[in-house]
Amino acid sequence: MAEKAKFVGSIQHTEDTLQRLFKTEYRTYKQLRILIRMVIGFALAALALTTEMSTVLQGILLLVGCWLLVSRDFPAAVQADKAVDGRKGNLPQNVCTFFKGSLQLSGEGTMRLEYSRFQRLIEDNEYLYLFLGPKSVCMIDKATVEGGSAEDLKEFVAQRTGLSWRRNRSLLSMNLTDLRQALQDHRKR
Repeated sequence: MAEKAKFVGSIQHTEDTLQRLFKTEYRTYKQLRILIRMVIGFALAALALTTEMSTVLQGILLLVGCWLLVSRDFPAAVQADKAVDGRKGNLPQNVCTFFKGSLQLSGEGTMRLEYSRFQRLIEDNEYLYLFLGPKSVCMIDKATVEGGSAEDLKEFVAQRTGLSWRRNRSLLSMNLTDLRQALQDHRKR
């Protein structure tokens, strides 16, 4: 007899969902890199505004500094654009079927994943992201969850993985725990 699914969730990818996916992955695993980019940007802009130099050099430093400050997840946007272009508009639909001991990911193939393999559980207002690691994630549209509510699914997955659901924070609201996690992620690479 086949095992009965507890929950089912899916995602029909669009250019927007791929942008969100890549940006969420970048913000989840590259916080230290984002912080360093912002510090360098601030330093360049401050140098341009406080040091006597030629107007051309001052303008270049200010331009580069401001760009680094405001383009926190630009590398992720570039990766997402490459992924969309590489698929030539043929964007996948993935279905995650949650069972008691594992989940099955279907779409461009099928694989069974043990809950113990997941590293991070991230959510935003519309989507759930179950990360196996950098560049490996199951994304679910909260509106597609069957078998209960998105909150029920979150509780089920949290119990099975032993992880807590988090929301990515802006760098201005980072705390010491977030900074420690960013340093641990950097050391693992």
